[in-house]
Amino acid sequence: MRTMDLRGKRSPYPIIQIAKTIKKADSGETLNFLVNDRNSIDDVYEWVKRTGHILKGVVRKGDYWSIQITKRK
Repeated sequence: MRTMDLRGKRSPYPIIQIAKTIKKADSGETLNFLVNDRNSIDDVYEWVKRTGHILKGVVRKGDYWSIQITKRK
């Protein structure tokens, strides 16, 4: 699973990078994103609802979150 570290970036930058990365991914591929901006978590929930991608999990790991998203088929 590929991981993109977006810690230290503030909204809306992380969701823009997540969208670009998912767009280039293969259908069914799961990617992991690391963010530490709380607003970015809200952005991710809204974005997956709009796009139909699958949010596999959002896990708090100390001072950041690990977000797994699978590109829709």
